[in-house]
Amino acid sequence: MPQETVITVSTSDFSITIDENPTNGQVIGIVQGSTNDGAVAFSITEQTPEGAFSIDAASGELKVADETLFDFETNPTITGIVNVANGAVSENASVVITLNDLVEETVYEGDLILRSQQEVNDFGANNYMAIIGNLYIGDPEEGTTTDIYDLTPLQSLRSINGDLSISNNPSLISTVGLNIQNLNGALVIFSNETLEMLEGLNDLTSVHDLVLSFNAGLLDLSGLNQLTSIEDRLILISCPLISNLDWLSNLTSFGGDLTIINCNSLTNIDGLSNLTTANGEYNYFRITHNSSLLNLNGIENLNTEIYHLEITMNSSLTSIEGLQNKRVTTTLSIIENPFLENLHGLESTTNISNELNIQNNNSLINIQGLRNLETAETLQIFNNEKLPNLVGLNNLEICRNLDIRGNNELADFCDLQNLFINGSNNSYIAIYNAYNPTKQDIIDGNCSL
Repeated sequence: MPQETVITVSTSDFSITIDENPTNGQVIGIVQGSTNDGAVAFSITEQTPEGAFSIDAASGELKVADETLFDFETNPTITGIVNVANGAVSENASVVITLNDLVEETVYEGDLILRSQQEVNDFGANNYMAIIGNLYIGDPEEGTTTDIYDLTPLQSLRSINGDLSISNNPSLISTVGLNIQNLNGALVIFSNETLEMLEGLNDLTSVHDLVLSFNAGLLDLSGLNQLTSIEDRLILISCPLISNLDWLSNLTSFGGDLTIINCNSLTNIDGLSNLTTANGEYNYFRITHNSSLLNLNGIENLNTEIYHLEITMNSSLTSIEGLQNKRVTTTLSIIENPFLENLHGLESTTNISNELNIQNNNSLINIQGLRNLETAETLQIFNNEKLPNLVGLNNLEICRNLDIRGNNELADFCDLQNLFINGSNNSYIAIYNAYNPTKQDIIDGNCSL
């Protein structure tokens, strides 16, 4: 008689280390099992916690059954016993699944206002990594102040889906402690009297708006030197210690709204020399009350239309040639720049649909930069003490309202002959100049002394 086969089954213990938070159905691995005759069947006889994993009865493949149980904080290790059987013959294999503790992004939903150092500390203790909303450090209401002086409790925060505003914090000297890598909204630094430097923003390459205003002690802005794009507004107001814009040397595009007001140590804007693109439909440029600014050369590489251009009360400005290649279309004001001698830089401007105002520029001796101007709804030339003539207006064909007054040395109006003979003009005023010819005088050739 043939000898009866003795059935044997073999297996081995299974252990693995995986990251926490897998998904249901994710394969964990295979429990090994074999027999000398036929096939084996796999089954789970126990596991802790119950229901964490499943096993394929034929292959021994382990899968995640309940992903919520694979959480390092509650179950750093998941264990079980798998039975490998061929009929009545079986062996057990132990299963040990060790979880890796991953850094989990904790998210704060909604807008957040931190009005005190205690509120900064309390929020920071939660170790949030992201805010889906706006973050206001300091009370955003004008005229209010806080006692916030330390932002290091916020060091876990990496991402803000809205605006970041740091405002009305008179005790804040530095933004050390911030580590913002992504900001989808505006960056607003407003009314922080003792703030000297910006830190923790070096990873930002783009913001929606950049607004720095009324920060009397702000000097070091190198923390913004990775910015390449500002989607809308670049606004600097009352930043008395900022002497240059070199910290914006990587900026290549912005939305087209440029405001620089009362930055009295600013000598140049050369740091904007890589700026080539303005994306706005209506671009507004306001450069006013900057007592040390010498020229506008930093924007010479920007080729764009400017809806509204205002260059006023810059007491050291000698040149606006940086405006070359920029076509002003609606409103243009060059007012109270006492050392500005000419308007070279406006050669690309051909049509002003609203108002062109050249006023109180006491060193202005020629306006030949306007030589390509063809139309201006309103043109006002007021109180430019040294302006001797209107050479540069010979191509002007349409000017509904022309008002020339108070230019003490102005005695030559001959470049207006084309307007009055071949063009269109509804209203003309010339008073308080060295010579005040009528429209008919100019048409008749009696246009200068």
